[in-house]
Parts: sequence; structure tokens; C-alpha cells
Amino acid sequence: MAVFELSSEQYKNGRRPFVATLYELQPPDCVVDDVGTKYNKNGITFLEEYAANTLDSIKDMSVRVEFIDEDRTMISGHGDTGISDGLPVFENATVVGHCTEGYIDDVVLNGEVKRCVCAKGTLDEMCYPAFVSSLHEQLQNGGSIDGSIEIFRTKNNKEIIYKKGWIEKGRIPTEYIHSGWDMVINPADPSSTLLELNNSKGNKEEKSNMEFDMNEVKSAIQTTISELNSKEKEFTTQILELNEQLSEKESLITDKDAKIVELNATVEQVQKALDDLKKECESYWAEREALEKELGELKAKARLGELNTAISGFTDDERKYAEVEINSFNENPIEGNVENILSKIYAGIGQASKAEELRIAEQNSNKNNKVDVEDIFSEMSIEDSVSDEDINIF
Repeated sequence: MAVFELSSEQYKNGRRPFVATLYELQPPDCVVDDVGTKYNKNGITFLEEYAANTLDSIKDMSVRVEFIDEDRTMISGHGDTGISDGLPVFENATVVGHCTEGYIDDVVLNGEVKRCVCAKGTLDEMCYPAFVSSLHEQLQNGGSIDGSIEIFRTKNNKEIIYKKGWIEKGRIPTEYIHSGWDMVINPADPSSTLLELNNSKGNKEEKSNMEFDMNEVKSAIQTTISELNSKEKEFTTQILELNEQLSEKESLITDKDAKIVELNATVEQVQKALDDLKKECESYWAEREALEKELGELKAKARLGELNTAISGFTDDERKYAEVEINSFNENPIEGNVENILSKIYAGIGQASKAEELRIAEQNSNKNNKVDVEDIFSEMSIEDSVSDEDINIF
């Protein structure tokens, strides 16, 4: 629930229902030595036990505003003009409705649950259609309506009775009535506001936290309205000039838009050419990579053929002298070296030949020694044979 809610329904009798939060009630535990430690901007601590006894005074209570414009849509304060015969007078106020019921309820205000005195009532839409319409529009646009409750002494008392007498902050009213509710522009309480009407202290106690004089505010607002009205013609002329300038700017914008369209078309053509060129380059590089791969394979085959031709005259045993180099060449023919392989084979063959020559030389040496021995025995045999012939008697 907001501080003020206006019914969206319009009735044929011209009365528009509303619900309003009048003021917040403080918890009993905030009272210390009959003085409230929590209070509104006026320094008043309202307690439910005393407020409950005053709810009947809310019925038929006037709802008032103080209009400050001829259209009767803008409001300011209470409209009070002083005291007459001990009675507060509100000659600048206009009664725009009445309350029909007062009650106490838990109300959510700004996300917090607060115990409040509330009221139901109606506004006179027949007499003040523009005002009610402005309220409705303000609420529809997310705005809020602020109010100020007025309290007064009971008929059996000469003044409002407080629990510990009148003190600036934390005074607790125990006997009072509700005398009116005003829509204002400066609330003294987040739940509503208050104006104490008391016969004992100058017959009226204004809100202690009012930071400005309402007459000054009204005068300032009226002066502002007058200045705005006087400048209406000037503003109208300026608007016409601005409209002409705007028309010229729109013409320039149209020309710029046409150029932009033309440039965009050119950009699209250039972009298409770039895209086509990119595709051609991609195709070229792909073809080049394929050719380079094929060329590499052909070079590898040629190199392998060169190696095979170079070592074709060697036996398998001779090739084994460069077996490691040959295998490395087969894995990477392009970087392989045929001359190194041949050198390795020739080196291996050379070493083998030397070893064979040594072996043959050794064999020959052994053979020569055997022949010499045989020759000695041969000579001995020949000599014996000659001797036999010599002694032959024939």
C-alpha cells in the first residue's frame, strides 16, 4: 500500500474513493521514562494504545488542499491563516473530499512493514475534475501523493494532552482528535505529516521542521508561472527557428544518406573483389602446395634412383658397410649424400681387401716353407739312387 491510493473507478455520484496512510505508529518499547526515542519530523511519538481511541474522529474528517494556480491542480500547504476565537482557521484551504473510516493496519512503505493509522474516503470529482484527474495521472506515472494530518484538542480539554507534557522531541499525545487531512508538497513524516493545533501554545503549533515559509514558496511558484507565461511567445519563436534549422539538417542528412548508400554500394563492390581475390589466392596456394608436394616426391624418387644406380655394382655384403647411411638416405632422400655412402662402402671394401691380402700373404708364406722341406728330402732320394747305379756290376 502507498501513502495515497486513488480508485481507478469513476462513480456516477461524482465521488472518487481513496485510501490514505495518515501517520506511523511507533513501537511501545521505544518509550523510555514516558518519552519516545523514535518520532516523526515534528518530534511526535504516536502509540497505538492512544491512537486506537481516536479513530472515530477520522470519520467525516475533511480532506483539504491549498491550490496555487487558476486551474486548481497545483497544491502547496495546509492553507491555514491563523486563529479566530481559539479555533484554527484555514481560509486558503479548499475541501475536496471527506474521510469515511479510520483504522489501524500494517502497511508496506519503501519495502518496510510499518504500523500505521489509515483512512478511507472520497474526493469530490464533480467539483474538482482537473485536480482528481491530475492525481490519477500522477499515480499512474509512478508518482506519490503526500499528506499531512492535523490533530486538535478534545472538547473536554483546553489543549492536546501529552504523556509527559509538551517537549520538543519524543512527546506522546494521549488525548486528541483528528481534525483534518491535507495534501501537501512538504511531508514531515514518510508515512504522512502532521500539523498540531493546540490552544495552549499560541493556539497553534506549526511543524517544527518546516524549512521554508509556505507563502514564499507560493510566491516563488506563482512568479515562476508568470515568467513562463511571458516567455511563451519567445519560446514559440525559438521553436519555429529550431524547426527550420531541423528541416535544413534533415535535408543535409538526406543528401548524406544518399552518399552513404552510394559509398556502401562501392564498398560492397570492393569487398566482393577482395573476396574473389582471396579465393583465387587460396586456390593458388592450394595448387602450389600440391605441386610442391608432387615435386618433392619426384625429387625423392630421383634421388633414390641416383643412389640405387650408384650402389648397383656392389654386392649386398659390400652395401652393408654403409647400411646406416643408406637407411637414413631412404628416409630423407632430399638431404641424403650419395658420395658419403660410396665413400663408406669403398672404405669398407678397402679394409676388407687389405685383410684378405694379409691372409693370402700368410698362406703363401706357410706354403713356401713346406716346399723347402720337400726339396731337401728329394735331393736325398736322388743321391741314394745314383749310388745304386754306380755299384751296378752290369
